[in-house]
Amino acid sequence: MEHAKKIPRIKKGYYVLIIVTISFVTVLFAFAQFTAIGYRMTAPLRSFTEVSPNVYIHNDFTNNKQNVVNLIEEAKVRVSDFFGELESSPMIIICDDKKTIAKLGGDHDTKTTAIFKVYSFISLSSEFLSVDVIAHELTHAETHFRIYSGRIWSQGLIPVWFDEGVAVQNDYREMYNEAAWNDVTDIGNNVISLSDIDTAEEFYAGEAEERRYRYIVSRHEVNRWIENNGLDALLNLLDKVSRGDDFNNLYFVE
Repeated sequence: MEHAKKIPRIKKGYYVLIIVTISFVTVLFAFAQFTAIGYRMTAPLRSFTEVSPNVYIHNDFTNNKQNVVNLIEEAKVRVSDFFGELESSPMIIICDDKKTIAKLGGDHDTKTTAIFKVYSFISLSSEFLSVDVIAHELTHAETHFRIYSGRIWSQGLIPVWFDEGVAVQNDYREMYNEAAWNDVTDIGNNVISLSDIDTAEEFYAGEAEERRYRYIVSRHEVNRWIENNGLDALLNLLDKVSRGDDFNNLYFVE
């Protein structure tokens, strides 16, 4: 009777290594190809050209690329003036191709991830190429960088209304200004509770006008806080949150 040949341990280890490697590559490919954050992270490997440091424009983009660069630089100055300096360096991805935008997961937003170091990726289409929108998204990136640096990112460190409220400080569009607040809130008589717009599910729900209302309320609230406490206090709040202090304990003490 013949005995079954035993597979040498070294071969078993080799097979396990192959299986683990294939699994890892498969997961990595799926992340890069089928998640918005993964697709943005790998934009430099796709049909994009770097036109200035960390600014990538899709190869099918037909508008003036230098104008895009100029708008970004102008927006950076605005955001830098607000924070005192820019510590973040987000990747900015410009694209008008609808299929690619769908894979990027948005045409005027910022996605951030962090594992000890913060990485933000801003996606914009021509429809949203203005100093206001770019400054808005750059402010998100800078806020996230200051909060999540040096730690593994966990959501919920700051409420969404605050994140958006800070971003709109550098977004000067009239649809969010003080006159708009007077209009949509009946001069403060109809203001939603901040606790009702803490999360993304709450803040971004509903139709465009409902979301605009929440942006207006958030802008007014953060602007009021800055006027009462000073811009330095805001920067100090971000720093303390990044070191583990509770946002609510810092923000709601006047």
